[in-house]
Formats: sequence, structure tokens, C-alpha cells
Amino acid sequence: MRILCRNLFCGLFFVAAHAVAQPAVLLDGKPAASLADAMSKAEVGSRIELAPGVYEQAGVLRADFVSIVGEPGTVIANTAVEGKAALVIKGSNTLIAQIECHGIQVKDQNGACVRLEGSNLELDKVYFHDSEQGVLTGKNPGFVVIRNSRFQRLGKRGRAHAIYVGGGELQIINSEILASKDEGHEVKSRARRTVIESSLIASLDSMDSRLLDIANGGELIVNHSVLQQGKRTANNDMIGFGLEGVKYPLNRIELHRNVFVIDQEKTRILSARPKTVRVDSSLNTIVGDYRQGIDGVALHLEDRAAIGLPSYPSLEGIRRLLDGALPIGSQP
Repeated sequence: MRILCRNLFCGLFFVAAHAVAQPAVLLDGKPAASLADAMSKAEVGSRIELAPGVYEQAGVLRADFVSIVGEPGTVIANTAVEGKAALVIKGSNTLIAQIECHGIQVKDQNGACVRLEGSNLELDKVYFHDSEQGVLTGKNPGFVVIRNSRFQRLGKRGRAHAIYVGGGELQIINSEILASKDEGHEVKSRARRTVIESSLIASLDSMDSRLLDIANGGELIVNHSVLQQGKRTANNDMIGFGLEGVKYPLNRIELHRNVFVIDQEKTRILSARPKTVRVDSSLNTIVGDYRQGIDGVALHLEDRAAIGLPSYPSLEGIRRLLDGALPIGSQP
């Protein structure tokens, strides 16, 4: 399997962040008073650069074509603006890269690291964790692309999730979405097209819900990825499709060369409405027992031991599947 970055984060996220009183912020190469100041003063095409440190700051961005880029060890924590998020993006065509974010909570219990109210967002090498939500968008977000990133321990009361996209198109590439909590989904998408490639989506031992909730149908494409459902998940569907009503004229599911690791009993890999939705699947591997499967299964193994995986809820064994050390989507 082709992996875009052999080491998922290339060592960028796990540099310890040392708190400083006033981390340096540059706006187009010139010092800014704060992150909020830089975001409010940004113009079309601006670049905001964040030095390593802990920023207990939040901001609103209205300009288009802006990049917000941190150095290794850049952390935004514990604060939100407008009762919404740490970074509220009202502009379009925004890049946010190499930033860790955690501890975001708001009154409505859907506090996000990033709230997209504009359109077209790219997240690259971000690590969003231990907040109510990772990224949340409005109904018309355009294109949302997530690359080389990790989302972990996110969710609140089953209504906030690691990733929640309200429309448009969503791409998740070479990323990990792990251990959503409080019955949140790892990915909830109302996009007309959701694409997941070379990624790991896993419950581990959390009390999450579905790994993928594609609430209003459309196109779902999952290739070369590993999906793991744990024993404590509150929902036995790994993937839900159209369960809140189909709204798009084209509805199809494509599943190729994936590994489904099932640690819960009586799991349904896919629950879809309408039941006649087109499903194109091939060369998938299933590890574990299940109540309802999918077509296109090349290999079915009884449990983790049959494929040499460490016992539940080990993550390292699951990562070995993604890294290609163990077969993924192998022919029997």
C-alpha cells in the first residue's frame, strides 16, 4: 500500500511544547501583538506564522487565501472565541498547518479547534485532541481537505464529533481519527462526496459511536485504510450511510483494499439507506466476527491472533496494517 508519509507525522507533532509568556506571532513577516491580532488584520494572501509555545488565545479570520502555520511545538489550548472555536474561519481558501490544539469547550458543548464558516479549508499536519470537537463546518464549506493529521479523544453527548462536515466535499488522506468519546462519531459527514485514503479510523477502547456516519448519503469512497471498532462503542454499525435521509441524486459507496478489525460482537460493517444503494467493494480483509458484512471480501480471519495482531485494544498492531508490515486487502 502506498503511504504518503512513511512515519505518519514525520516526527512533527511530538516535540514537547514549552510554555512561554508571549509566543511570537508574525503576520507577513512582521511581529503581531497576538494570534487574534494577526487574524483580524490579515489581508488576502497573508501568512501568519506561530513560534513554538502554548497560545491560550483564539481568533477570527475574515480574509481569503490566508495560511496559518506553526513550527513544531505550536499549541493552541483552552480558549475559544464567539462561543465557537479556537480558530473561527469566516474567509475562504484557508490553510492551517503544523498546529496542535486541545482543551476547547464552549457553552453549546460543540467547541472546536477549527470552526469553518467560510469555504475551502486545508488542514495539514495538525493534531487536534481532548476537545469537544476537532473541526466543525457550516452547510456550504466547499472543499475540506485533511492531510497527515491526527484527531483523538474528541466528542460530546453524541452531538459533537472528531470531524463534522455539513456539506461540500471532504477528503481525509494519510491521517488518524482515534477514540472519539461520549458517543461521538470519528467522522460525521453530510458532504456530497467523502473520500478517505490511506488512513486509520479506530475506536480503540473508547465509548464512541459510528466510525463513519455519512448522514445524508452521496458518495463515500474508502480505500487502502484500516477501520477498527472497539468493545465499548455505543453503536454496532461501523459505517452508517443515509440514515438521516438521502439528499443527493448520486448515492454510491466504494470500499477497496481496506481492513476492518472488529473487536465488538454482532457488528454490522455497513448500514445503508436506501438498502439498494450501489456498493462497489473488492479486496477487503475482515478480522473478527460480524453479524452483517460486505461483498468483496478477499480474506476473513477469525480474530486478531489469526493475523498476528496484539490483543485488544493495542493500537500498534493496527498501525502495522496501515504501514504495510501485515497484509492489507490480500488475496486468500
